[in-house]
Amino acid sequence: MPGCNLEREVTGTVAWYRISGRFEGACAWDLAGRLGQEALGEMVLDFSQAAEFVDYGIAVLANALLALSHKRVHLRGLRQHHLRLFKYFGVDADALAHPAEEAAAEPGRPAEVSGVA
Repeated sequence: MPGCNLEREVTGTVAWYRISGRFEGACAWDLAGRLGQEALGEMVLDFSQAAEFVDYGIAVLANALLALSHKRVHLRGLRQHHLRLFKYFGVDADALAHPAEEAAAEPGRPAEVSGVA
């Protein structure tokens, strides 16, 4: 299984972090450090290309997200199991996974629009 790869891209005032490969403890610690040093106040963590998750990585990242309460973080590309694990560690990943702000729109894609069906 390939190791973890973290890519950062800035679009406007949003820092996008794309995670691919195997998301495990060392990768989570690296990502947590980057998030703590991030100068921008809004970040999107896109896990849609992560092929494998180690639960310990989610625990590390959840702890980092709790410490970043002064910044807006959006999560994308997580499966139900991952959302549930984040919740076990005190992070409401469901709320973070569905941003309504246009600023969280992926570069090159239209913004998500939330509405009543």
